[in-house]
Amino acid sequence: MIYSLDLLNPPNPHRAYYDADGNIIIPSAQPEPAETVEPRPRRGAAEYTSQQQPFPAADVEEEITEWIIVEDEPAQLHAVEAPAMPSAETPRPEPIRIHVHERIVQLRTVTRGAVREGARQYRVSVTAGMPVLQQARDDIAAFFRTAWNFLAQPVWVPTRKREIKQYSRGMLFLLDIVRFGGTFTMIFLFLFVALNYDSFWQITRSKVTMVLSSPTIESLESEEDTAMIETLKQGAKQSPDSRERGELLSFLPGVGPPDNRILIPKLRLNIPLVTPPVDSLIRQDWDQVETDIQTALTDGVVHYPGTARPGQAGNFFVTGHSSYYPWAPGKYKTVFARLQDLKAGDEYWVYFRGDRHRYVVTGKREVSPSDTTVLDQPENKRIATLMTCTPVGTTLRRLVVVAQEVDPITREPLKVGERGDKELSPKIKLEALPI
Repeated sequence: MIYSLDLLNPPNPHRAYYDADGNIIIPSAQPEPAETVEPRPRRGAAEYTSQQQPFPAADVEEEITEWIIVEDEPAQLHAVEAPAMPSAETPRPEPIRIHVHERIVQLRTVTRGAVREGARQYRVSVTAGMPVLQQARDDIAAFFRTAWNFLAQPVWVPTRKREIKQYSRGMLFLLDIVRFGGTFTMIFLFLFVALNYDSFWQITRSKVTMVLSSPTIESLESEEDTAMIETLKQGAKQSPDSRERGELLSFLPGVGPPDNRILIPKLRLNIPLVTPPVDSLIRQDWDQVETDIQTALTDGVVHYPGTARPGQAGNFFVTGHSSYYPWAPGKYKTVFARLQDLKAGDEYWVYFRGDRHRYVVTGKREVSPSDTTVLDQPENKRIATLMTCTPVGTTLRRLVVVAQEVDPITREPLKVGERGDKELSPKIKLEALPI
């Protein structure tokens, strides 16, 4: 017989247990020494007794329990199965491989589930929001009905002739808007024209002059225009045809004005060209650069600092006012008011440091104020740019006129490094000059 150690030495003495001979011992509520307790009779006895407490026969039959003791080998009861250790000859299991197709199928399944869940939530949200939208629509419709009823109410208004006229509230509201809007528009236009009257006067006068007559370059009467005309005439007389005719002026070198200037015959302009200092540009002090430019604009048009000079490869950039405050200092506040009149093929002249440069307009366009590409410096071209604000009196856009530098005599485009005025000072003998 195999007995468990716990059965032989039970932790709780008040429960039944086996003795050394295999008998079942049931202790009483108040256990006594072992010699006073008699062993319990086996099954089949009519009754059993104890020295401490007798038990009736009926109760004994009810308390009798059949015990079955299974006999096994001790090795089988206490043996513990240990995990089998893999031997060197046992092949390792192959790793589980998941193919790309399976991953794609899983991704599609997850995506479809997410889309379906999103669609379901969207339907639920729309369904839940329909009553709110319906209520909002009803409120808006009620508001418009109330407003229409209010505006449609009749109002009787006396006129200057003491006549009573009937209007609706909506009609009176519209009349007030027209009156107020018209008054505000008239005041704004008056102030706008008053602040920019000089620019508008120049534009209007040029349009009227073009309609009444075709102005010629000899019709100008101002001193500056006369000087410009004489200078351009001098340049015209220095052509090869004039030399063939033996004109003395054609053999003299071109002499420019003592300061830098721009001459635009079509616009009747002969204006100083001012170059502001570049110290602030080198320091990258942009606020000071803007201040220097605005200060220089009071004395003429400005050669933008950092751009190419006339005759160099790059972009010779010039800017000027189209209109400015009447109380601001300077007499060149409207110098580029008619810059819009320049077209492709028109020309202008630049005298810079005693040299004469001729430019022919190739095109024009409007750009935004933040467009800085107009300042780009090409390395294989000799171009010039004139810029001003447009429309006149505003700073909404910028008008840009681009020109190509050409030879002063032949009007052929000049390449980088090429010098013009090749035929202005030919080597001839003194006796060949006409007397």
